[in-house]
Order: sequence, then C-alpha cells, then structure tokens
Amino acid sequence: METLQAWQPITTMKGRNLADLGFFEVIPHFEYLKIKFDDAKGNKFEVIYDQTISPVEYYVWSYRFSTEYGRFDLISKQIDLSGVVDEDSLYFYKVSNSEYIKWFDQNPLINSHTNPKLEHHLYMNDSQVFEVLSDYEPKFLKIT
Repeated sequence: METLQAWQPITTMKGRNLADLGFFEVIPHFEYLKIKFDDAKGNKFEVIYDQTISPVEYYVWSYRFSTEYGRFDLISKQIDLSGVVDEDSLYFYKVSNSEYIKWFDQNPLINSHTNPKLEHHLYMNDSQVFEVLSDYEPKFLKIT
C-alpha cells in the first residue's frame, strides 16, 4: 500500500492545511521544471528541478497533474506526518511503495532499478495534485 510521508523541506511556507497552498504556475522547460506556489500569507515560492540526470540530460523522469477528483484515491492513503517539523508551515509528501514508480518501472531501460535514488514527490492543495519522479530533491526558493 502506498504511504504518503510528510516532507517539509522548508518551514517558511506558512499555512495549516492543504487549502492554504496555492499553485499559480508550472513551467516545464528543456532546462528545468518549476512549480510556483503561494502560501496563506501571500508569500510566493518556487520549486525548481534543474539538475541534469545523466546520461540523458533530463531534469525529471516524469511528472503529472490532476485534480482532486482525478486522484480521489489519495483520500484513502496511509499518511505518516512524522516529517512535519513546524505545524504552522506547509508540507508536501514523498510517496513510498509508489504506484507511479511501479508504472515507471515498466520501462526496461530507465527505471528504479537503474536509478535507485528515484523518488515520488507529491504536491497538493485542496483541489490540485502535481507529482514528480526525480532522482534528487529540488531547490525551494522564496520569490518576490
């Protein structure tokens, strides 16, 4: 069974529940993938995946977007909140026993066996879900 493990890489994104996180832009680019958010206080942040994955020169292996209706299954997932450091700050999830990674593993050339650091990162608010498969953790930056 998939488990959503709370992941709080920064504590400057303020809010106490999923409704406090707003997606406002996603930029897939040949040099990076950026996801931009705002928090309950109107602060803006960007998550940047920009490390080249050798030997293919991609920045992430896969990403996908859906609405909460498209991912109704998330309601029934087991959630581990032990990664929450600050209860007044927003957090994301890393998914263990990921179905998304199992789907990705159907590729015989590039998969979690050839890339053992592969992780499933899950960003969601009360109405949108954005997921990324990556070999590394992205940068989190506050923007003006």
